[in-house]
Amino acid sequence: MPSTFDMALAFVLTREGGYTNDPRDPGGETSFGISKAAYPGIDIKGLTRDGAAAIYRRDYWDRAGCGNLPAGVALFHFDTAVNQGPGTAAKFLQLAAGVEADGKIGPKTLAAVQRAKPTDLLTEYAARRADHYARLPHFPTYGLGWMRRLCACLVLAIAT
Repeated sequence: MPSTFDMALAFVLTREGGYTNDPRDPGGETSFGISKAAYPGIDIKGLTRDGAAAIYRRDYWDRAGCGNLPAGVALFHFDTAVNQGPGTAAKFLQLAAGVEADGKIGPKTLAAVQRAKPTDLLTEYAARRADHYARLPHFPTYGLGWMRRLCACLVLAIAT
């Protein structure tokens, strides 16, 4: 059986796709969802799946504390960290769990997540993520795709 990280990574890679260089995308040149804007020292066009997986494990899964969360919440939190940044993801999770949103997943946040009903927590988390998307200047261009991704991730997270 695949690990929660493997499931979350498969979800992200399916949504992120391969190499792109869309001039409308502020991330610029991108492969497997890893952008030149975020990783200027990486050969984006030459990036392999394994290279992207290592970046996702280190800079998103581990940094966002996903390994300490229940599986469905971890999956949703990882996708949020990838799409909106680990700090923003942490704040959304904290707000959904009803604790101070300081951007650091510590004992208080973990305890609140454990106490919460997963479906309620994930629904609130998704609402905060959707609200954030709607405020972005690129929402008219990418919003429908972002919302599809959010909905698909929520369904998978609840089922996990």
